Amino acid sequence: MSASPGDASLAEVYRARLERLDRIKGDPEALAAAQIYYRDHPWDFVRDWGLTTDPRRLEVGLDPVMPFLPWPRQVEYLQWVMRKWRNGERGLCEKSRDCGVTWLSVAFAVSQWLFRPGFTCGFASRKEELVDKRGDLNAIFPKIWWFIENIPRVFLPKGFGPDCRAHMRILNPENEAAITGEAGDNIGRGGRAALVFVDEAAFIEHQEAVDASLSQTTNCQIDISTPNGNGNLFYRKRQRFKTAIVCSSSTGGTIPGRTPPGIASRKTSRTK
Repeated sequence: MSASPGDASLAEVYRARLERLDRIKGDPEALAAAQIYYRDHPWDFVRDWGLTTDPRRLEVGLDPVMPFLPWPRQVEYLQWVMRKWRNGERGLCEKSRDCGVTWLSVAFAVSQWLFRPGFTCGFASRKEELVDKRGDLNAIFPKIWWFIENIPRVFLPKGFGPDCRAHMRILNPENEAAITGEAGDNIGRGGRAALVFVDEAAFIEHQEAVDASLSQTTNCQIDISTPNGNGNLFYRKRQRFKTAIVCSSSTGGTIPGRTPPGIASRKTSRTK
C-alpha cells in the first residue's frame, strides 16, 4: 500500500485537495488542462486525488480510508507501466505482499479509462472470483469500482452510473474506454486490449497457453505475481527478462521489513 501519514498530515492532504478541487471546478479550462496532464501522468493523478483502504487500520482506531500517496518505488512502477505500454513491450513485476501493486495497476487503468478515449485495459487472474466478485474488495473489479467512486465527481464521465458496471466489465459512456476482465483458460480469448495486467501470473495453471493467447490480443502484457517456486513460466520469465528496477525495503512502504516489487521486462514479439 502507499505511505501512511499521521492524522495531522492527512488533514493537510485533504485540505490541499479541497483547495485544488475548488480551483478546478471554477475554471473549465483548468479542468480540461488537468485531464490532459493526468492522462500522461497517472502517478500525479493518484497522488492528487486517489484514495485507498486498509481495514487493518480499524484495529488501532484509524479510518480505513486514506489518501493514496505513492512512495517513490510505486511512482516508478506507474512510470514503468506507462513506458511498457507506449513501447508495446511486455513486462514482469515480482511483488511482495503489501506493496500495493494491484491497487497501483487499478489506478493506472482508471486514469486511462477516464482521460484516454477508446483505451481498453484488461485484468486477468487464475479464477473468475479473483477478478470480479461483487462486494469483495479482495477481487480486482470491486477495487476498480471503489477507486472510481471515490474520486471527485468532476472527473467522472457524463452518463456515468451503475449501468456502466457489468460483470468483469466497466464502460466509460463518454469516451468509449473500457476495463475488462478474464480468468483461467479464457484469458486472451476476448477482444483486443491496449494493455493487460495478469495478476498472480505465477499461479495460473496453463501459463504457456495464456501467454500465446495474449500475444494475439495485446502488445503490452504485464505479469504481476508473488513467486511460486521455479517450475513455471513466470519463474523462467523472471530469469530471462532484463531487470528494469531493483527494489529493496529501504525504498519505503507501510509495513516495515516488507520489500517493494522487483520489476523486469522484455520486448514483446508482435504479431502482424
